Amino acid sequence: MGKEQEKKLRETQEAPSPEKDKADAAPKGPISETWAEETIADLDDYIESQGIYLRQ
Repeated sequence: MGKEQEKKLRETQEAPSPEKDKADAAPKGPISETWAEETIADLDDYIESQGIYLRQ
């Protein structure tokens, strides 16, 4: 096998699979009625923790 082929093989083995990401993101229990607002608040908190402040 050439170096190009070995590199491609390594990249495909290390690449995350979309199916695994979907499984990790699946809800663990019932979804609350305010999930969208909660998610927005969580994202706002995360963004602000990174030192970025958005006008609201």
